Amino acid sequence: MALCCRRVSRPVRNQRLFVAVYPPLEVLRSMVQALDAVRGLPAFEPTPPELVHLTVLFLGDVAAKDLSHVCESIERSTAGIGAMILCPRILVTLPRADAARLIACAIDAPGTLVDLHRRLALRLATNRRQKQPDGDYSPHVTLGRFPSPTPVTPLERAVAIAPFRIDKIHLMRTVLRPGGTRHELVHTFALE
Repeated sequence: MALCCRRVSRPVRNQRLFVAVYPPLEVLRSMVQALDAVRGLPAFEPTPPELVHLTVLFLGDVAAKDLSHVCESIERSTAGIGAMILCPRILVTLPRADAARLIACAIDAPGTLVDLHRRLALRLATNRRQKQPDGDYSPHVTLGRFPSPTPVTPLERAVAIAPFRIDKIHLMRTVLRPGGTRHELVHTFALE
């Protein structure tokens, strides 16, 4: 999938940053088709295709002066982490309690993705919970959001979607505009 975001060179004071993987377009289409086959879900807002991603680590608001430190930390965190195969496995509502906020496709996480998340969290996480080595990292791709926490029967439906290979991660900036949210590419890091 061609990354649907724009590289921006204008200065930004504070940036809402996250590290992400974007699934290939054919994988995204398969996820949407699997979700379309689910009956009985309450109304939800589908995630625009250009925003569908797997968050490796959410950084939150970062001062522009700290961007070089963030990039250096990500570069060091990716050292020795090679390309990996991610396997979409199940459609779920999250959280898995009675009132869900979103519908997602959970991803089987190879140990290397969990290790990458752990390395990034130790270097860059701002909240103590993210820094915990056995934190709650559960890789998923958000496919839609309910307008508010919605009482639903928890969804757990296995999917038959081809695994996909990732050989890079992206440092992204979230831009909130009156017309909607946009993701802008800050930097790409190869996994070798």
